[in-house]
Amino acid sequence: MNLKKCFGQNVQKYRKHRNLTQERLAELVGVDVTSISAVETGKYFPSADNLSRIVEVLQVQFSDLFEFDSLRSNDEVFEDIISIISAFKDDKKRLNAVRNFVKTLI
Repeated sequence: MNLKKCFGQNVQKYRKHRNLTQERLAELVGVDVTSISAVETGKYFPSADNLSRIVEVLQVQFSDLFEFDSLRSNDEVFEDIISIISAFKDDKKRLNAVRNFVKTLI
């Protein structure tokens, strides 16, 4: 299972734990329901701003959404992270956003 799917499953788990529908989460985050659905199914990863709003609405820590029992090894997690970051390696703004986000986890 890849990183985006695992992340999406965690969003879904915490959304359901808070008794929120996808529609209500989308409303509170300020996105459309198709975006939440795409995140939960692993098709899409939220922007840094939307990620911050998701964390706030779900009342969880950033790290809670990135805890994956289904990924077996650190190497697999690392490779998934690198593949995601590589998709926008030429976009300085997004790379800086990722760097800043990672710093919040440390």
